[in-house]
Amino acid sequence: MKLVQRVVGTRAAAAACLAALAAGCDAAPPLRPAEPSGATTIRLLFAGDVMLGRGVAAAGDPHGPLAGVRLQVAAADVAVANLESPLTSRPHDPAAGPNALEAEPASARLLAAAGFDALGIANNHAGDAGTATAGDTLAALAAAGLGSIGGGPSRAAAFEPRIVETGGLRVALLAFDATGQGPRAGPETPGVAWWNEELVREAVARARAAADIVAVGIHGGAEYVSTTDPYLLRLATLLAGLGVDVVWGHGAHVVQPLRTIDPDGDGRPTVVATSLGNLLFDQHLPGTREGALLEVLAGADGVRAFRVGSTVQETASVRFREWLAPEGDAVALGGAWWSLAAAADPAPRVAPSDLDNFAGDVLDAALGDPDGDGSPDLIIAFRRPYEPTAVGELVPREQLVDASGRSAHVGLYRPGDLRPRWVAGTLLRPVATLAPCDGTLAVAYSTLDDPAVAGAGAWRWAGFGFLPLPDLPGSGRPACADVDGDDKLDPLVLERSP
Repeated sequence: MKLVQRVVGTRAAAAACLAALAAGCDAAPPLRPAEPSGATTIRLLFAGDVMLGRGVAAAGDPHGPLAGVRLQVAAADVAVANLESPLTSRPHDPAAGPNALEAEPASARLLAAAGFDALGIANNHAGDAGTATAGDTLAALAAAGLGSIGGGPSRAAAFEPRIVETGGLRVALLAFDATGQGPRAGPETPGVAWWNEELVREAVARARAAADIVAVGIHGGAEYVSTTDPYLLRLATLLAGLGVDVVWGHGAHVVQPLRTIDPDGDGRPTVVATSLGNLLFDQHLPGTREGALLEVLAGADGVRAFRVGSTVQETASVRFREWLAPEGDAVALGGAWWSLAAAADPAPRVAPSDLDNFAGDVLDAALGDPDGDGSPDLIIAFRRPYEPTAVGELVPREQLVDASGRSAHVGLYRPGDLRPRWVAGTLLRPVATLAPCDGTLAVAYSTLDDPAVAGAGAWRWAGFGFLPLPDLPGSGRPACADVDGDDKLDPLVLERSP
């Protein structure tokens, strides 16, 4: 559960105070702490195919093959993956084909140790050791304290949504085998849920009625194809129209592009990953040793933001590489960039009324609380005649001075008398526009002699100054909005054009 304590004033109180400052008051009264509003968001993490048998089992990593992603998996409120190997001690059934993916039931502990909460079992390998295999897998997962998705001791159980409660929200999880090859659950026999549109519609309707957030796993599509699978995208579009928030695809064994769709135009987007690739497998074809982690930030109103992490498998162990930079509109949360899934409602900027006495050429200025102390400040991006410093002598002059002989700066000032509280030294990346958020600052960069925006970023106040996040290339407009529901404004970069 990730409920953040609210420590800043209400948005209405802040707006009233900033409006007064804009009109020219001389003092900045502190913002009063507000009671928690009850708003909350949760983080859900989805991974692709996990196979614990065959070559992976033979390698026998003593530290656990998934230890390299545990930090990312365990940090989520709910984490799920597709279990491609059934957990059973039964011998392989020759009728299932030549690929024996069965793993020992005790290996379920590796999934629990990695931080997963539930595993989807609706796939074509769920019956590799015969019709009773699915029941063995269900028992092994339950013994390790893990839930199962898309499977059950009967057809009704296999199609029943698994409901998880966390952070004051209810999450419904479903999974369907779209290959048509998995062992189908019978009226009173164990098996998996399969893609049958009528049954899928009924299951999703039950999930939508019982939960705030609905996520559906689909296993299938063409293998080893790195472009979007058109068949799975059609299924995902149908699910989106039924109100599903996340479609989590797997089965291609390679990563495919991720997208957001809103086929019914209700403003509540669906995040679609037609394939997250292999998290752990013993394949060696191109792309099969790389995977993706999809993490979404969601509230009762649906998915608000998401990010994609890259993983790589080295021998029999998986290693997390990095969170990938957003390609479109972005929000900075917890010191990292996320992609905006839904349209944000930026807070209005409050401009100062009079800067005629400011010593510098003002490029942009706004009132806000970028240092997060509860009191409004005036933050100004400006240029002034260059003054050599000991630090500046270490950098070539052409990187510090524009054609008019000015250097670029950003400063934090007390409203009313413009008393400086903090002023940055000469900036290598001039700030063209800015938006003060709560404890953070959204910025857009130009170059010294071209005012056009060439990049964007976010700065976080660290007590002695700002610490920047990695820059985002291309144009963009800085703004602020409360995306994660903690009553604090988060830095945004909107209208991005990489």
